[in-house]
Amino acid sequence: MGLSFLVPAFLAGIIGLAIPIIIHLTNRDRRDVVRFPSLMFLRQIPFKTVRRQRIRHWWLFLLRALALVALVLAFARPLLDSGGTGGNTIAGARDVVILLDRSFSMGYEDRWQRALDAATDVVDGLGPDDRASVVTFSDDAEAIVQPTNDPLTLKAALDRTELSAGGTRYAPAVRVANQILEDSELSRKQVVLVTDFQRVGWNRDSDLTLPPGTELTRVDLSTPDAANLAVTDVTLDRVTTGARQRVTVAARVVNLGSDDVSDLDVEFEIDGQVLQRKTARIGAHSGALVRFTEVAVPTRITRGTIRAGSDRLPNDNLFHFVLKPVQPLSVLILHHPSGGTRSSLYLRRALDIGTSPAFEVTLKSTTQFGRADLAGRSVVILNDAPPRGGAPMTALLDFVADGGAALIALGRRSPASGWPAAAQALLPGAVGAPVDRLRGRSGSLAITQFDHPVFEVFSQPRSGDFSEARITRYRQLSDTGTANALARFDDGSIALAEQRLGEGRVLVWTTDFANFWNDLPLQPVFLPFVHRVVTYLADYSEPHQWYVAGEVLDVSRDRDLAAHVFPGDVPPGETVELVIDPPSGGRYAQRITGEAPYVHLTEQGFYRIRRLRDDEALTSLVAVNLASAESDLASVDAEELAVALSTGGAVARAAAIAPTLSPEERERRQGLWWYLLVGLFLILSLETIVANRLKSVG
Repeated sequence: MGLSFLVPAFLAGIIGLAIPIIIHLTNRDRRDVVRFPSLMFLRQIPFKTVRRQRIRHWWLFLLRALALVALVLAFARPLLDSGGTGGNTIAGARDVVILLDRSFSMGYEDRWQRALDAATDVVDGLGPDDRASVVTFSDDAEAIVQPTNDPLTLKAALDRTELSAGGTRYAPAVRVANQILEDSELSRKQVVLVTDFQRVGWNRDSDLTLPPGTELTRVDLSTPDAANLAVTDVTLDRVTTGARQRVTVAARVVNLGSDDVSDLDVEFEIDGQVLQRKTARIGAHSGALVRFTEVAVPTRITRGTIRAGSDRLPNDNLFHFVLKPVQPLSVLILHHPSGGTRSSLYLRRALDIGTSPAFEVTLKSTTQFGRADLAGRSVVILNDAPPRGGAPMTALLDFVADGGAALIALGRRSPASGWPAAAQALLPGAVGAPVDRLRGRSGSLAITQFDHPVFEVFSQPRSGDFSEARITRYRQLSDTGTANALARFDDGSIALAEQRLGEGRVLVWTTDFANFWNDLPLQPVFLPFVHRVVTYLADYSEPHQWYVAGEVLDVSRDRDLAAHVFPGDVPPGETVELVIDPPSGGRYAQRITGEAPYVHLTEQGFYRIRRLRDDEALTSLVAVNLASAESDLASVDAEELAVALSTGGAVARAAAIAPTLSPEERERRQGLWWYLLVGLFLILSLETIVANRLKSVG
């Protein structure tokens, strides 16, 4: 146990000990003066005495000196170091695990440097028989140094450690610490948690605890009432007019501080150049949507960035995204020769309105359809139009089996006799006669699988009501057991069924889309329903304008990347070599396969990815942002977290949460300066008594 001082500069007051010495070396005693009538005939002789230069009252001198020392020590604020962070006064070697938080919130002010200094202090305090390991954590945890007693190895690892772009999660760090300590044969175990105790990183429902008897030492780097501005989201609203695409960019900016922010400059950048600038006012603990003027979508992949001012955590003041043209989904609608294009009026109008994605619609009669019409198509819709047999039928079956998709509507022009034998492979069951619900109450539609991608968007309240549609006729579709019925009519008949054919999908709608057998095309739910059906069949997913740091990029699922660096003709077992330029620089190569086409995104900024030996024109961009939840710097109570992680009852918990590396907190809890002031009062009282007694004796 050692003694240290919170304000050691006050120790300079010890120089004041010269004051009692001067007082006691100066003779202040005066004898009674005897006056003579005249001293003019006496010779003046200088009087010297040795007693004036000696300390006569040692007890009085010591009391006064001790009072001054007590006053100086009280102002220096002493505190006792019990070895909680690195002492070795208690018998037995220790196994110390340093848990170092490297999430991006540690970049607030000087937290990261203080964290490194605290970890270095722990290493400096290791005894000759102690061992230590370093575990860094953010979204996940990694033991960068296994248990060792070599301080040079530990310090070198700390010097190499940098902040990450990940969020805070305590659970992975605790798991790694448990694994290290459970394998330890040393009698004493200690965990030093160096973090800002961010609230978002702790799940209160977690039952993670440290091994029994483990001492938990906290290094609390949090800042009370920390203020922070952050850009948490960006929306891109696209409008397609012919071949021209335009986009409106809107940014969500939040103020996580307790003071209002006015005249905040929010900038919209394209390829590093400021394109537009807006001014926003954001209240305390609130957010604002900053909308920029509509711009044309560039014809190539372009880097976009939103920048909102600057503060003590600057990284989350940026939000990156990729601005690129989106190819529309190509849809071929085949109609019956007798129905003409008017039978597909509602379908076409619904698809023409689509913007995310846009749909490129082509109408053709089944008599004009051929294999060439399937090139580049995403979905084929047989709108109440049984296909012709022969080569066109074979082409359609091949298209679906090779990964294409078809939507079949069974209306008045789709009797069972109208389907060629080969076309039965497209249907999940036999087509029957129409069911007439004109007399009495009309039929209604009931969704049976709200968790299916077609209907999950309608599962929430006020998201669309299919029961309002009046169904007057529909065709029977026999249930052979192979069909997946997604919706049924009120009498149990199949309304929408799905089946797989090779690598492709087929959806069968047992009534029409022409407002003849039902009025669904007149209902508000019709447009989103048609969009969901077509996008599901096309296996469409929203293009990723950005990812979050820590996510894994599936190259095969990103349409632009797949087109540039991982085309669909790559066999499943073949290896593709990628050249990756991360935001921090340091180009590297990575091999991916069809079974594992993954790239781990760990940095904030823009990744450039291309295939080896391809030119720069085939490079694709990937934008990566910080997790928005990490921008909330609110901290959890450090003692509450320590108690949750401790085991072994109240005694063990109290022992676990007592140590801390914060000198201010240790000094506040000890309060030794109060005892010094009480001692000073007693000393001065005693000094007064002694001085009065000596004076009376003298």
